[in-house]
Amino acid sequence: MISIKNLSVHYVSGDERLPPALEGVTLDVAKGEVVLLTGASGCGKSTMLRCINGLIPHFHEVAIAGRVSVNGIDVAGSSISELARHVGMVFQDPRSEFFTLDVVSELAFCCENFQIPAEEISQRISEVSHAVGIEDLAGRNIMRLSSGEKQKVALAAAMTTRPAILLFDEPSANLDSDSLVMLSAVISRLKDSGVTVIIADHRISYLTELLDRCIIMEAGRIVADLDRGQLLGNPAEWFSAKGLRQPHEPELHFREATGIDDAFVRIDNAAFSYSGGELLWRIDSLALPKSGIVGVTGPNGSGKSTLIKYLLGLLRCRGSTISLAGQKLSARARRRRFAYVAQDVDYQLMGESVAAEMLIGQPITEVNRQRAEELLDMVGLEKFSDRHPLTLSGGQKQRLSIAMACMKSAEVICLDEPTSGLDARSMSTVSALLGNLSAADTLIFVITHDKEFAAQTFDYSLDIADRKIQLRSAITQSTGVGESHPPRKGDVNV
Repeated sequence: MISIKNLSVHYVSGDERLPPALEGVTLDVAKGEVVLLTGASGCGKSTMLRCINGLIPHFHEVAIAGRVSVNGIDVAGSSISELARHVGMVFQDPRSEFFTLDVVSELAFCCENFQIPAEEISQRISEVSHAVGIEDLAGRNIMRLSSGEKQKVALAAAMTTRPAILLFDEPSANLDSDSLVMLSAVISRLKDSGVTVIIADHRISYLTELLDRCIIMEAGRIVADLDRGQLLGNPAEWFSAKGLRQPHEPELHFREATGIDDAFVRIDNAAFSYSGGELLWRIDSLALPKSGIVGVTGPNGSGKSTLIKYLLGLLRCRGSTISLAGQKLSARARRRRFAYVAQDVDYQLMGESVAAEMLIGQPITEVNRQRAEELLDMVGLEKFSDRHPLTLSGGQKQRLSIAMACMKSAEVICLDEPTSGLDARSMSTVSALLGNLSAADTLIFVITHDKEFAAQTFDYSLDIADRKIQLRSAITQSTGVGESHPPRKGDVNV
Protein backbone atom coordinates (compact mmCIF):
# COMPACT_ATOMS: atom_id res chain seq x y z
CA MET A 1 0.00 0.00 0.00
CA ILE A 2 2.71 2.52 1.07
CA SER A 3 6.40 1.87 0.52
CA ILE A 4 9.16 4.28 1.59
CA LYS A 5 12.73 3.30 0.80
CA ASN A 6 15.84 5.08 2.14
CA LEU A 7 14.15 8.50 2.03
CA SER A 8 16.12 11.66 2.87
CA VAL A 9 14.74 15.20 2.58
CA HIS A 10 16.42 18.59 3.02
CA TYR A 11 14.35 21.78 2.80
CA VAL A 12 15.95 24.63 0.87
CA SER A 13 15.84 28.28 1.99
CA GLY A 14 17.27 30.53 -0.72
CA ASP A 15 20.72 29.17 -1.47
CA GLU A 16 20.88 27.39 1.88
CA ARG A 17 20.25 23.66 2.22
CA LEU A 18 18.83 23.13 5.71
CA PRO A 19 19.66 20.15 7.97
CA PRO A 20 17.83 16.94 7.04
CA ALA A 21 14.12 16.85 7.84
CA LEU A 22 14.18 13.12 7.05
CA GLU A 23 17.26 10.93 6.86
CA GLY A 24 17.43 7.34 5.64
CA VAL A 25 13.77 6.53 6.38
CA THR A 26 12.43 3.14 5.31
CA LEU A 27 8.84 2.17 6.10
CA ASP A 28 6.12 -0.11 4.71
CA VAL A 29 2.45 0.30 5.64
CA ALA A 30 -0.11 -2.36 4.73
CA LYS A 31 -3.66 -1.83 3.48
CA GLY A 32 -6.08 -1.06 6.32
CA GLU A 33 -3.44 -0.33 8.96
CA VAL A 34 -3.84 2.55 11.42
CA VAL A 35 -0.37 3.95 12.10
CA LEU A 36 0.57 6.70 14.55
CA LEU A 37 3.62 8.87 13.81
CA THR A 38 4.84 10.59 16.95
CA GLY A 39 7.96 12.23 18.35
CA ALA A 40 9.27 15.65 19.33
CA SER A 41 8.14 18.79 17.51
CA GLY A 42 10.21 19.14 14.33
CA CYS A 43 11.19 15.46 14.16
CA GLY A 44 9.87 15.04 10.60
CA LYS A 45 6.28 13.81 11.02
CA SER A 46 4.65 16.41 8.75
CA THR A 47 7.44 16.03 6.18
CA MET A 48 6.76 12.29 6.05
CA LEU A 49 3.08 12.95 5.29
CA ARG A 50 3.97 15.45 2.56
CA CYS A 51 6.18 12.84 0.92
CA ILE A 52 3.28 10.37 0.87
CA ASN A 53 0.69 12.76 -0.60
CA GLY A 54 3.09 14.23 -3.17
CA LEU A 55 3.44 17.79 -1.86
CA ILE A 56 7.08 16.73 -1.66
CA PRO A 57 8.61 16.89 -4.24
CA HIS A 58 5.86 18.48 -6.42
CA PHE A 59 5.17 21.58 -4.32
CA HIS A 60 7.82 22.18 -1.65
CA GLU A 61 11.34 23.13 -2.68
CA VAL A 62 13.54 20.32 -1.34
CA ALA A 63 16.58 18.20 -2.03
CA ILE A 64 15.35 14.60 -1.94
CA ALA A 65 16.79 11.10 -2.24
CA GLY A 66 15.06 7.73 -2.01
CA ARG A 67 11.70 6.45 -3.26
CA VAL A 68 8.07 6.67 -2.12
CA SER A 69 5.21 4.73 -3.71
CA VAL A 70 1.49 4.49 -2.90
CA ASN A 71 -0.74 1.78 -4.40
CA GLY A 72 2.18 0.89 -6.65
CA ILE A 73 2.43 4.47 -8.01
CA ASP A 74 5.78 6.24 -7.80
CA VAL A 75 5.04 9.55 -6.04
CA ALA A 76 7.85 11.52 -7.68
CA GLY A 77 6.91 10.25 -11.14
CA SER A 78 3.18 10.90 -10.79
CA SER A 79 1.15 14.12 -10.63
CA ILE A 80 -0.61 15.77 -7.70
CA SER A 81 -3.97 15.31 -9.44
CA GLU A 82 -3.41 11.57 -9.88
CA LEU A 83 -2.16 11.11 -6.31
CA ALA A 84 -5.20 12.97 -4.96
CA ARG A 85 -7.40 10.12 -6.20
CA HIS A 86 -5.56 7.74 -3.87
CA VAL A 87 -4.45 9.90 -0.92
CA GLY A 88 -6.49 12.35 1.16
CA MET A 89 -5.09 14.57 3.87
CA VAL A 90 -6.33 16.66 6.80
CA PHE A 91 -3.75 19.37 7.46
CA GLN A 92 -2.57 20.76 10.78
CA ASP A 93 -4.00 24.17 9.86
CA PRO A 94 -7.31 23.35 8.14
CA ARG A 95 -7.64 26.85 6.66
CA SER A 96 -4.66 26.12 4.42
CA GLU A 97 -6.72 23.56 2.49
CA PHE A 98 -10.02 25.42 2.07
CA PHE A 99 -10.93 26.60 -1.44
CA THR A 100 -14.44 27.96 -0.86
CA LEU A 101 -16.26 30.10 1.69
CA ASP A 102 -19.22 27.94 2.69
CA VAL A 103 -19.30 24.45 4.19
CA VAL A 104 -21.36 22.62 1.55
CA SER A 105 -19.30 24.04 -1.34
CA GLU A 106 -16.11 22.96 0.42
CA LEU A 107 -17.40 19.42 0.90
CA ALA A 108 -18.33 19.25 -2.79
CA PHE A 109 -15.15 20.83 -4.16
CA CYS A 110 -12.89 17.79 -4.63
CA CYS A 111 -15.73 15.59 -5.88
CA GLU A 112 -16.61 18.21 -8.49
CA ASN A 113 -12.99 18.26 -9.64
CA PHE A 114 -13.17 14.48 -10.07
CA GLN A 115 -16.37 14.94 -12.14
CA ILE A 116 -18.47 12.80 -9.80
CA PRO A 117 -22.21 13.10 -10.68
CA ALA A 118 -24.08 15.77 -8.71
CA GLU A 119 -26.56 13.31 -7.19
CA GLU A 120 -23.75 11.15 -5.83
CA ILE A 121 -21.93 14.23 -4.48
CA SER A 122 -25.04 15.21 -2.53
CA GLN A 123 -25.28 11.70 -1.10
CA ARG A 124 -21.62 11.70 -0.06
CA ILE A 125 -21.95 15.13 1.58
CA SER A 126 -24.90 13.87 3.58
CA GLU A 127 -23.00 10.74 4.66
CA VAL A 128 -19.81 12.49 5.78
CA SER A 129 -21.70 15.34 7.45
CA HIS A 130 -23.55 12.81 9.58
CA ALA A 131 -20.38 10.82 10.34
CA VAL A 132 -18.46 13.91 11.49
CA GLY A 133 -21.44 15.59 13.16
CA ILE A 134 -21.53 18.79 11.12
CA GLU A 135 -25.08 18.70 9.73
CA ASP A 136 -25.82 21.91 11.64
CA LEU A 137 -22.92 23.69 9.88
CA ALA A 138 -24.42 23.37 6.39
CA GLY A 139 -24.67 26.81 4.79
CA ARG A 140 -22.34 28.41 7.34
CA ASN A 141 -19.45 30.66 6.27
CA ILE A 142 -16.25 28.70 6.92
CA MET A 143 -14.39 31.80 8.07
CA ARG A 144 -16.95 32.29 10.86
CA LEU A 145 -16.48 28.80 12.29
CA SER A 146 -14.41 28.01 15.36
CA SER A 147 -11.06 26.25 14.88
CA GLY A 148 -12.54 22.94 16.01
CA GLU A 149 -15.47 23.30 13.62
CA LYS A 150 -13.05 24.06 10.77
CA GLN A 151 -11.09 20.93 11.70
CA LYS A 152 -14.25 18.83 11.39
CA VAL A 153 -15.14 20.39 8.02
CA ALA A 154 -11.63 19.60 6.75
CA LEU A 155 -12.01 15.99 7.90
CA ALA A 156 -15.38 15.65 6.17
CA ALA A 157 -14.01 17.21 2.95
CA ALA A 158 -11.13 14.71 2.89
CA MET A 159 -13.58 11.81 3.27
CA THR A 160 -15.92 12.78 0.41
CA THR A 161 -13.57 11.43 -2.29
CA ARG A 162 -13.26 8.09 -0.45
CA PRO A 163 -9.46 7.81 -0.76
CA ALA A 164 -7.70 4.50 -0.11
CA ILE A 165 -5.19 6.32 2.12
CA LEU A 166 -6.06 9.08 4.57
CA LEU A 167 -3.39 11.16 6.31
CA PHE A 168 -3.96 13.30 9.41
CA ASP A 169 -1.56 15.99 10.67
CA GLU A 170 -2.29 16.85 14.33
CA PRO A 171 -6.04 16.19 13.97
CA SER A 172 -6.68 16.41 17.73
CA ALA A 173 -5.17 19.87 18.19
CA ASN A 174 -8.40 21.88 18.05
CA LEU A 175 -10.97 19.31 19.17
CA ASP A 176 -12.89 19.11 22.44
CA SER A 177 -13.49 15.81 24.25
CA ASP A 178 -16.76 15.01 22.46
CA SER A 179 -15.17 15.75 19.09
CA LEU A 180 -12.25 13.44 19.92
CA VAL A 181 -14.76 10.65 20.54
CA MET A 182 -16.25 11.44 17.13
CA LEU A 183 -12.79 11.38 15.51
CA SER A 184 -12.04 7.98 17.06
CA ALA A 185 -15.34 6.63 15.74
CA VAL A 186 -14.59 7.95 12.24
CA ILE A 187 -11.12 6.38 12.23
CA SER A 188 -12.64 3.10 13.44
CA ARG A 189 -15.11 3.10 10.51
CA LEU A 190 -12.32 3.92 8.06
CA LYS A 191 -10.28 1.04 9.44
CA ASP A 192 -13.22 -1.37 9.16
CA SER A 193 -13.68 -0.36 5.51
CA GLY A 194 -10.04 -1.08 4.67
CA VAL A 195 -8.77 2.51 4.45
CA THR A 196 -5.11 2.97 5.41
CA VAL A 197 -4.82 5.70 8.04
CA ILE A 198 -1.62 7.47 9.10
CA ILE A 199 -1.87 10.00 11.92
CA ALA A 200 0.91 12.39 12.92
CA ASP A 201 0.08 13.49 16.46
CA HIS A 202 1.46 14.00 19.96
CA ARG A 203 -1.73 13.02 21.74
CA ILE A 204 -2.15 9.27 21.97
CA SER A 205 -5.14 8.72 24.25
CA TYR A 206 -7.87 8.84 21.60
CA LEU A 207 -6.07 6.20 19.51
CA THR A 208 -5.25 3.55 22.12
CA GLU A 209 -8.04 1.19 20.94
CA LEU A 210 -7.44 1.80 17.24
CA LEU A 211 -3.78 1.93 16.32
CA ASP A 212 -1.96 -1.07 14.87
CA ARG A 213 1.51 0.46 15.01
CA CYS A 214 3.31 3.44 16.49
CA ILE A 215 6.31 4.90 14.68
CA ILE A 216 8.48 7.04 16.96
CA MET A 217 10.67 9.58 15.18
CA GLU A 218 13.66 11.58 16.33
CA ALA A 219 15.62 14.15 14.30
CA GLY A 220 14.29 12.86 10.97
CA ARG A 221 14.86 9.17 11.70
CA ILE A 222 12.64 6.30 12.80
CA VAL A 223 13.90 5.16 16.21
CA ALA A 224 11.12 2.70 17.10
CA ASP A 225 8.39 0.75 15.30
CA LEU A 226 6.04 -0.71 17.93
CA ASP A 227 2.78 -2.59 17.73
CA ARG A 228 -0.11 -1.55 19.97
CA GLY A 229 0.75 -4.02 22.73
CA GLN A 230 4.42 -3.03 22.80
CA LEU A 231 3.52 0.66 23.05
CA LEU A 232 0.81 0.45 25.70
CA GLY A 233 2.71 -2.11 27.77
CA ASN A 234 5.21 0.56 28.80
CA PRO A 235 4.89 2.37 32.16
CA ALA A 236 4.17 6.10 32.44
CA GLU A 237 7.86 6.75 33.16
CA TRP A 238 8.82 5.31 29.76
CA PHE A 239 6.60 7.80 27.94
CA SER A 240 8.02 10.67 30.02
CA ALA A 241 11.61 9.60 29.33
CA LYS A 242 10.88 9.50 25.59
CA GLY A 243 9.25 12.94 25.69
CA LEU A 244 5.92 11.43 24.61
CA ARG A 245 2.40 12.24 25.73
CA GLN A 246 0.75 9.78 28.09
CA PRO A 247 -1.66 7.21 26.60
CA HIS A 248 -4.38 8.06 29.13
CA GLU A 249 -5.57 11.63 29.73
CA PRO A 250 -6.15 12.80 33.31
CA GLU A 251 -9.53 13.64 34.74
CA LEU A 252 -9.87 17.32 35.60
CA HIS A 253 -11.59 18.35 38.81
CA PHE A 254 -12.69 21.88 39.70
CA ARG A 255 -14.94 23.40 42.33
CA GLU A 256 -17.27 26.33 41.93
CA ALA A 257 -15.74 29.67 42.89
CA THR A 258 -17.84 32.24 44.72
CA GLY A 259 -15.38 35.06 45.31
CA ILE A 260 -11.86 36.41 44.84
CA ASP A 261 -9.86 37.82 47.75
CA ASP A 262 -7.57 40.00 45.61
CA ALA A 263 -9.76 40.92 42.61
CA PHE A 264 -7.66 42.70 39.97
CA VAL A 265 -9.60 42.24 36.73
CA ARG A 266 -13.36 42.85 36.69
CA ILE A 267 -15.76 42.33 33.78
CA ASP A 268 -19.31 43.70 33.97
CA ASN A 269 -22.38 43.55 31.71
CA ALA A 270 -20.79 41.72 28.77
CA ALA A 271 -22.91 39.79 26.29
CA PHE A 272 -21.84 38.79 22.79
CA SER A 273 -23.61 37.72 19.62
CA TYR A 274 -22.48 37.97 15.98
CA SER A 275 -24.43 40.41 13.77
CA GLY A 276 -27.41 40.53 16.09
CA GLY A 277 -27.79 36.75 15.98
CA GLU A 278 -28.16 34.21 18.76
CA LEU A 279 -26.45 35.01 22.06
CA LEU A 280 -23.02 33.34 22.31
CA TRP A 281 -22.31 34.05 26.00
CA ARG A 282 -23.14 36.48 28.80
CA ILE A 283 -21.18 37.81 31.81
CA ASP A 284 -23.13 39.77 34.41
CA SER A 285 -20.16 40.30 36.75
CA LEU A 286 -16.85 38.47 36.96
CA ALA A 287 -13.81 39.15 39.18
CA LEU A 288 -10.35 37.64 38.65
CA PRO A 289 -7.11 37.79 40.68
CA LYS A 290 -3.94 39.75 39.91
CA SER A 291 -2.07 36.60 38.99
CA GLY A 292 -2.79 32.99 38.18
CA ILE A 293 -3.43 30.81 35.16
CA VAL A 294 -7.06 30.74 34.04
CA GLY A 295 -8.12 28.02 31.62
CA VAL A 296 -10.89 29.00 29.21
CA THR A 297 -12.80 25.81 28.47
CA GLY A 298 -15.93 24.72 26.65
CA PRO A 299 -17.12 22.84 23.56
CA ASN A 300 -16.03 23.72 20.02
CA GLY A 301 -17.98 26.79 18.90
CA SER A 302 -18.96 27.91 22.41
CA GLY A 303 -17.17 31.27 22.10
CA LYS A 304 -13.81 30.78 23.81
CA SER A 305 -11.74 32.63 21.21
CA THR A 306 -14.44 35.32 21.03
CA LEU A 307 -14.14 35.86 24.80
CA ILE A 308 -10.36 36.25 24.52
CA LYS A 309 -10.70 38.72 21.62
CA TYR A 310 -13.16 40.74 23.71
CA LEU A 311 -10.70 40.85 26.62
CA LEU A 312 -7.99 42.04 24.23
CA GLY A 313 -10.16 44.83 22.81
CA LEU A 314 -10.36 43.20 19.37
CA LEU A 315 -14.14 42.74 19.69
CA ARG A 316 -16.60 45.01 21.47
CA CYS A 317 -19.61 44.34 23.70
CA ARG A 318 -21.83 47.43 23.86
CA GLY A 319 -22.37 48.66 27.43
CA SER A 320 -19.77 46.37 28.99
CA THR A 321 -16.75 47.41 31.08
CA ILE A 322 -13.40 45.83 31.89
CA SER A 323 -11.42 47.25 34.82
CA LEU A 324 -7.87 46.65 36.06
CA ALA A 325 -7.23 47.51 39.70
CA GLY A 326 -10.42 49.58 39.71
CA GLN A 327 -9.53 51.54 36.56
CA LYS A 328 -11.84 51.13 33.55
CA LEU A 329 -9.87 50.34 30.41
CA SER A 330 -10.90 51.16 26.85
CA ALA A 331 -10.37 48.62 24.07
CA ARG A 332 -7.33 50.62 22.91
CA ALA A 333 -5.81 50.62 26.40
CA ARG A 334 -6.29 46.86 26.69
CA ARG A 335 -4.51 46.31 23.39
CA ARG A 336 -1.52 48.22 24.78
CA ARG A 337 -1.40 46.48 28.15
CA PHE A 338 -2.37 42.93 27.19
CA ALA A 339 -0.38 40.41 25.13
CA TYR A 340 -1.83 37.79 22.77
CA VAL A 341 -0.63 34.48 21.37
CA ALA A 342 -2.99 33.54 18.54
CA GLN A 343 -3.88 30.00 17.59
CA ASP A 344 -2.88 30.70 13.98
CA VAL A 345 0.62 31.89 14.83
CA ASP A 346 1.71 32.40 11.21
CA TYR A 347 -0.23 35.69 11.23
CA GLN A 348 1.97 36.98 14.07
CA LEU A 349 5.31 36.14 12.46
CA MET A 350 6.86 39.00 10.46
CA GLY A 351 10.61 38.93 11.11
CA GLU A 352 13.39 37.85 8.80
CA SER A 353 14.79 35.56 11.49
CA VAL A 354 13.74 34.09 14.82
CA ALA A 355 16.08 36.50 16.63
CA ALA A 356 14.65 39.50 14.74
CA GLU A 357 11.11 38.32 15.48
CA MET A 358 11.79 38.50 19.21
CA LEU A 359 12.79 42.17 18.98
CA ILE A 360 9.88 43.49 16.89
CA GLY A 361 8.30 46.40 18.77
CA GLN A 362 11.13 46.47 21.32
CA PRO A 363 13.97 49.00 21.69
CA ILE A 364 17.10 47.44 20.17
CA THR A 365 19.27 47.34 23.28
CA GLU A 366 21.78 44.86 24.61
CA VAL A 367 19.45 44.16 27.53
CA ASN A 368 16.61 43.23 25.19
CA ARG A 369 18.88 41.10 23.01
CA GLN A 370 20.02 39.20 26.08
CA ARG A 371 16.44 38.81 27.29
CA ALA A 372 15.42 37.47 23.86
CA GLU A 373 18.26 34.94 23.92
CA GLU A 374 17.25 33.79 27.40
CA LEU A 375 13.63 33.29 26.35
CA LEU A 376 14.60 31.40 23.20
CA ASP A 377 16.78 29.16 25.35
CA MET A 378 13.87 28.59 27.76
CA VAL A 379 11.59 27.38 24.94
CA GLY A 380 14.32 25.33 23.24
CA LEU A 381 14.77 27.50 20.15
CA GLU A 382 18.20 28.99 20.76
CA LYS A 383 19.79 27.03 17.88
CA PHE A 384 17.17 28.37 15.46
CA SER A 385 17.85 32.08 16.06
CA ASP A 386 19.08 32.63 12.48
CA ARG A 387 16.27 30.63 10.83
CA HIS A 388 13.32 32.29 9.12
CA PRO A 389 10.30 31.83 11.44
CA LEU A 390 8.11 30.36 8.69
CA THR A 391 10.57 27.49 8.16
CA LEU A 392 9.94 26.22 11.70
CA SER A 393 7.58 23.35 12.48
CA GLY A 394 4.11 24.09 13.84
CA GLY A 395 5.16 23.31 17.41
CA GLN A 396 8.32 25.41 17.11
CA LYS A 397 6.31 28.39 15.83
CA GLN A 398 3.98 27.97 18.80
CA ARG A 399 6.88 28.14 21.25
CA LEU A 400 8.33 31.16 19.44
CA SER A 401 5.04 33.05 19.72
CA ILE A 402 4.92 32.36 23.47
CA ALA A 403 8.47 33.64 23.88
CA MET A 404 7.49 36.77 21.91
CA ALA A 405 4.59 37.43 24.29
CA CYS A 406 6.98 37.16 27.22
CA MET A 407 9.11 39.96 25.73
CA LYS A 408 6.21 42.34 26.28
CA SER A 409 5.87 43.37 29.92
CA ALA A 410 2.13 42.73 29.89
CA GLU A 411 -0.11 42.57 32.94
CA VAL A 412 -2.40 40.09 31.18
CA ILE A 413 -1.42 37.47 28.58
CA CYS A 414 -4.00 35.58 26.52
CA LEU A 415 -3.08 32.36 24.70
CA ASP A 416 -5.28 30.45 22.26
CA GLU A 417 -4.45 26.71 22.16
CA PRO A 418 -0.73 27.19 23.02
CA THR A 419 0.02 23.45 23.09
CA SER A 420 -1.30 22.56 19.64
CA GLY A 421 1.59 20.83 17.90
CA LEU A 422 3.66 20.48 21.09
CA ASP A 423 5.28 17.29 22.33
CA ALA A 424 5.31 16.35 26.02
CA ARG A 425 8.61 18.08 26.84
CA SER A 426 7.61 21.29 25.07
CA MET A 427 4.21 21.18 26.78
CA SER A 428 5.90 20.94 30.19
CA THR A 429 8.28 23.76 29.22
CA VAL A 430 5.34 26.02 28.32
CA SER A 431 3.55 25.07 31.55
CA ALA A 432 6.62 25.97 33.62
CA LEU A 433 7.13 29.23 31.71
CA LEU A 434 3.53 30.28 32.33
CA GLY A 435 3.94 29.33 35.99
CA ASN A 436 6.97 31.63 36.27
CA LEU A 437 5.03 34.48 34.65
CA SER A 438 2.12 33.91 37.02
CA ALA A 439 4.45 33.98 40.01
CA ALA A 440 5.68 37.37 38.76
CA ASP A 441 2.13 38.80 39.08
CA THR A 442 0.88 38.19 35.54
CA LEU A 443 -2.68 37.05 34.90
CA ILE A 444 -2.79 34.47 32.12
CA PHE A 445 -5.79 33.24 30.13
CA VAL A 446 -5.34 29.98 28.23
CA ILE A 447 -7.79 28.39 25.79
CA THR A 448 -7.13 24.67 25.54
CA HIS A 449 -8.75 21.28 25.07
CA ASP A 450 -5.51 19.61 26.21
CA LYS A 451 -6.33 17.89 29.51
CA GLU A 452 -2.74 16.81 30.15
CA PHE A 453 -1.58 20.42 29.89
CA ALA A 454 -4.55 21.70 31.92
CA ALA A 455 -3.84 19.30 34.79
CA GLN A 456 -0.25 20.58 34.99
CA THR A 457 -1.07 24.24 34.61
CA PHE A 458 -4.47 25.66 35.56
CA ASP A 459 -5.21 27.53 38.79
CA TYR A 460 -8.72 28.44 37.69
CA SER A 461 -11.14 27.62 34.91
CA LEU A 462 -13.62 29.81 33.04
CA ASP A 463 -16.05 27.25 31.69
CA ILE A 464 -18.43 28.27 28.89
CA ALA A 465 -21.56 26.13 28.76
CA ASP A 466 -25.15 26.93 27.79
CA ARG A 467 -24.13 30.56 27.07
CA LYS A 468 -23.03 31.05 30.67
CA ILE A 469 -19.48 31.57 31.95
CA GLN A 470 -18.63 30.02 35.31
CA LEU A 471 -15.44 30.59 37.31
CA ARG A 472 -14.09 27.50 39.03
CA SER A 473 -10.87 26.79 40.93
CA ALA A 474 -8.52 23.85 40.46
CA ILE A 475 -8.31 21.08 43.04
CA THR A 476 -5.11 19.09 43.66
CA GLN A 477 -5.74 15.74 42.01
CA SER A 478 -4.16 12.54 40.80
CA THR A 479 -3.75 12.65 37.02
CA GLY A 480 -2.72 9.04 36.61
CA VAL A 481 0.73 10.20 35.46
CA GLY A 482 1.83 12.10 38.56
CA GLU A 483 0.29 14.80 40.69
CA SER A 484 -1.08 17.99 39.24
CA HIS A 485 -0.08 21.22 40.93
CA PRO A 486 -2.24 22.71 43.67
CA PRO A 487 -3.66 26.21 43.18
CA ARG A 488 -0.63 28.49 43.50
CA LYS A 489 -1.92 31.33 45.61
CA GLY A 490 -4.91 33.50 46.30
CA ASP A 491 -7.33 30.60 45.84
CA VAL A 492 -10.94 31.59 45.69
CA ASN A 493 -13.26 31.46 48.67
CA VAL A 494 -15.98 28.81 48.42
